[in-house]
Amino acid sequence: MSQQTFKLDQLEIGKASIESGPDILDLLKSRALDLRDKGSQQWSFLLTGQEDAELLDLVSRGYFYKVSQTTPPKIAATFMLSDTQEEWDIHLWGREDTIGTIYLHKLAVALEYKGEGLGDLLMDWIKQHVRELGYTKIRLDCVADSEKLRDFYEKHGFMLVKIADEHGLYEWEPVIT
Repeated sequence: MSQQTFKLDQLEIGKASIESGPDILDLLKSRALDLRDKGSQQWSFLLTGQEDAELLDLVSRGYFYKVSQTTPPKIAATFMLSDTQEEWDIHLWGREDTIGTIYLHKLAVALEYKGEGLGDLLMDWIKQHVRELGYTKIRLDCVADSEKLRDFYEKHGFMLVKIADEHGLYEWEPVIT
């Protein structure tokens, strides 16, 4: 693992094309395997393959973003943004009017880039992008017993709203000055 710090000019961030779908699945599954090897069940459902078609459908519908390192060209991370509640969102948050709200899911950094600041850079980029798109709130969930994940989101200004079904539900709203 190199000890570089990422900068936006080293990355291409944009909506993933359907051709990127298999690479996104591979990235998500590699992170799920790594988590399983460390004793976590987070994202273990991805390893069954039962979600593959649904994830590829979400890619084709423009919900997933691909983060690529420009030199050499390689997928470095992915995440999903959706302004409609998926089944999981309804389960955790309840059915709600989501005008102005976007849900962040499946933020994953490739293992070879872990610890290089890419996640921090992406959180800043996502918040700015969401503001540019006109949304006023980001919601996400993470496993409640992962102190590392919770600390990461809290460091980026997300506030814990509640714990539901063993998941911490977080919101971020821009500070208006």
